[in-house]
Amino acid sequence: MIFTGFKLKSNQLFFNKHLKTFVANRHNYESKNVKRVLIILDDISKKTVILDDFNNLFGIVESKIDIFVFQKMDIKDGPLDHVISAKDFGWYGKIKSDKLNSILTKKYDLLINYSKIENIYSNLLILQCKTAFNVGFSHLDKRLYDLLIKCKDSDTNLFNKELKKYLAILKKI
Repeated sequence: MIFTGFKLKSNQLFFNKHLKTFVANRHNYESKNVKRVLIILDDISKKTVILDDFNNLFGIVESKIDIFVFQKMDIKDGPLDHVISAKDFGWYGKIKSDKLNSILTKKYDLLINYSKIENIYSNLLILQCKTAFNVGFSHLDKRLYDLLIKCKDSDTNLFNKELKKYLAILKKI
């Protein structure tokens, strides 16, 4: 579509404009312990592996974990509750999807971004979420995260072990 580039540019402008207020109000949602978690993925096949590993390491009940997978293209099998795409976002950072609006109304103690590449739409979601502590890989935009862990994108086991170590040091778990 011809307007895809314009939509992407308008979302980038929204992101750049609201990033300063996000950084200034970063710790409005302070929490002591991790009880609710939001996980962002870019590969749907890793959902069960990451969820199982996360449950084993942290002992958080699955009902307290929300997972969203960002797909570049819509899945043809039908709408899935945990899959989001560029169509869920409108112009100027507006959220068009009800499933994303439900996320924006909840408060999370921890947000983990397992994405391998930088993505404007996942950044928009992170920018608008009410989270107390954001974690991601070291190659992601450092302004959005409180903790960045340097390891290979494919090594989620090492990432989770390091995350557990740092959350224990920070007395979040």
